[in-house]
Amino acid sequence: MRVFSRLGPVALGLLVVLSVACSDSGAPANSANTMIRVSGDSQANLTGFALNQPLKVRVTGTNGLPYFGGTITWSVIGGSATLASPTSLTDSTGDATMTVTLGATPGPVSVQATLSSVTPVTFGATACDHPLLALNDTLAGALQTTDCKFAGFYTDFYDLTVAAPQAVELTVRSALFDTWLELYLRAGSFLGYDDDIDSSNTNSQLTAIVAPGDYLLAPSSYDPLTTGAYTMAALTKPAALAGCSVVWVTRGVNVSDSVTTSDCVDSTNGRYYADVVAVYLIAGTTLKVNHRSTAFDAALFLRNSSGITVASNNDSANAGTTTNAFISFPVVTTGSYLLFVGTNDTVATGGYDLSIGSTTTLAGSPRDQGPQVLQMGGLRWPKGRAARTWSHASR
Repeated sequence: MRVFSRLGPVALGLLVVLSVACSDSGAPANSANTMIRVSGDSQANLTGFALNQPLKVRVTGTNGLPYFGGTITWSVIGGSATLASPTSLTDSTGDATMTVTLGATPGPVSVQATLSSVTPVTFGATACDHPLLALNDTLAGALQTTDCKFAGFYTDFYDLTVAAPQAVELTVRSALFDTWLELYLRAGSFLGYDDDIDSSNTNSQLTAIVAPGDYLLAPSSYDPLTTGAYTMAALTKPAALAGCSVVWVTRGVNVSDSVTTSDCVDSTNGRYYADVVAVYLIAGTTLKVNHRSTAFDAALFLRNSSGITVASNNDSANAGTTTNAFISFPVVTTGSYLLFVGTNDTVATGGYDLSIGSTTTLAGSPRDQGPQVLQMGGLRWPKGRAARTWSHASR
């Protein structure tokens, strides 16, 4: 103890010296010197939606270091929008952010960030209109340079409400450009897309069987920076999987149909028939599918966008006690998948029931996947469609 007590006066003297040094009144005071935009400029989203990224500025002091504790004042100086708060403080890195929700008026929006003694900075955004398109209706539209632009593509939007499980045929037609169509949940989750009706028809026609809900149609062009007039239609149709055409499905739908000799064909080790549906799956969720038939031994094959079989099933119970098929697939990779609804026996045909579970977890209640950020134009795949063949040998 005596050793430590002897060090006390020495330590105290050192503290006095340091205190005097730190209180040197001759040191220049630090103040805000510059402010720059960091991120969040030139965004676009639907009217009434928040911008996907907050607006961020960075302030540097006169000492060249991040300026901490500065009060940034934010204001909407053009267009319609609301701010989460009128001010925000810079943090230890000199950064300050602000969340912006677009108003009800479509068009350009400007938000300015100001701080005393430095030059203000301005952010631009675009609010996208999304008028209602009723089922069995057709609207005329046009892609224009004033429209919202995502990843270099001018894009329009239409709201579509479906009150009961329904098959819909969504069509975009234009004599001026090669069309493109995407389908979303209104909350933002991507559901499907279409490029060309066929190899000789550059109009887009997306067929889907959807659960009740609010959806968003996003017509645009295959080529970037394209403008021109088009028509957008949403027609109801029977919930059928005819031929080998791709029909998109959402979770929570049930389909009663038949496997026929005019459906998709797999000639591996025999001749097998199947209908095919497309589904967009999000990593971290689980896809549950039931395929039941009293006419044949049911089989399911799920393939990813690279054509690789990632799940398959013949009998949903052990020892072949049932000939129904069941898949519970934990999704690792977000993307588009093809589900072949077929038979386990060669040249078999007949009726079946298909159900796509609404539950997105391995067990428990359905989990809401939204609202997610609406990232338009990031799902543009090469022209042409995915291969619609599968192989019993890969099971």
